[in-house]
Amino acid sequence: MSTLHIFNPEHDISLANGMRKVTPPHAARQLRHDLGFIPALWANEGDMVLVDDYACAYLSYMSLRKSVKRVLGLDISEMFFVESSTLSNLMISDVEPWGWDYSLKSSILPVISDKDIIPSDHYLSTVRELSHREVSARLLKTLRFNGTTGEALACSTHDEAVAAIYNFGGHAVVKAPWSSSGRGIRFVNGHIDEMLSRWIKNVLTKQQKIMVEPQYRRIIDFGMEFYSQGNGKASYCGLSLFSTTNGAYTGNLLATENRKREIISRYVSLDLLDKVRDKVCSFAFSPITSHYTGPFGIDMMIVAPNNHNGYLLHPCVEINLRRTMGHLALCLTPADDDIQGLMQIVFEDKFRLRISNG
Repeated sequence: MSTLHIFNPEHDISLANGMRKVTPPHAARQLRHDLGFIPALWANEGDMVLVDDYACAYLSYMSLRKSVKRVLGLDISEMFFVESSTLSNLMISDVEPWGWDYSLKSSILPVISDKDIIPSDHYLSTVRELSHREVSARLLKTLRFNGTTGEALACSTHDEAVAAIYNFGGHAVVKAPWSSSGRGIRFVNGHIDEMLSRWIKNVLTKQQKIMVEPQYRRIIDFGMEFYSQGNGKASYCGLSLFSTTNGAYTGNLLATENRKREIISRYVSLDLLDKVRDKVCSFAFSPITSHYTGPFGIDMMIVAPNNHNGYLLHPCVEINLRRTMGHLALCLTPADDDIQGLMQIVFEDKFRLRISNG
């Protein structure tokens, strides 16, 4: 009996569309086709990885193994790839996707012989509700120690959203409660034009609420990666230092935990970092960790306050109840503090996972 792993990068889009099956946009479908092999990096021996095209996945994974060996000095094992047409004939004991949602369940259920290993609609609805950015805003308050910052307001009307934007001095970030890779994020710099106003009204119509946050002078984007045990507690997996452009992921630093902690310690104390980590692992996060089992990540950032006096930690920009690129980067952690790499998703003739010297 084996675990079946699935890379479904359209997960966040599916959450935004609720409890129904959706057709992902072309870019998401191509990303899944081209990078469907990446669960091989965290799968265990004897597991299987579902891919759209066996030959494409095998060649891409072999190329990645060479890059990882050359840049990081790591040996990653071979993996067993399967296509959906063969699933009904295989003995599968568990399914571990990038993230669980109703659309994935609808597509995988007909080809899985043991229906009991697929989560219930009630569980998937709970995961969706917990993925709402208002939940992140509430849990942010439990992480507000001295040396931290962060505020997010959930607005139910257009007038509330406009008032919140101007409450933050007209410089704000407006976010859809469920969105993907920067698609549901708008930056406001002093003026609310007609296009932004229409977008806010459209989000409210579709998702009933909209989030408004102050803009920060961002210094470093990073995250903490965890695994929720489903019993009210979480285990810590490691730090993730990453880069974004307009809210969209662009790359991850590949380095040891010691090296990443050293970088962050240039701006905030490691004691504060550890206090936030320990709080997430405690029952303080039980609204999530009691109802969700699996990997999750918390995006954070180091910011410079307007008074130019030191730096502050924003401990919870958002929570992703799924595996993240940070979890993937942790699978490629060098064994030596002196070795450092960069992991990027690039598009050339197709999407590629590029590992280079960092």
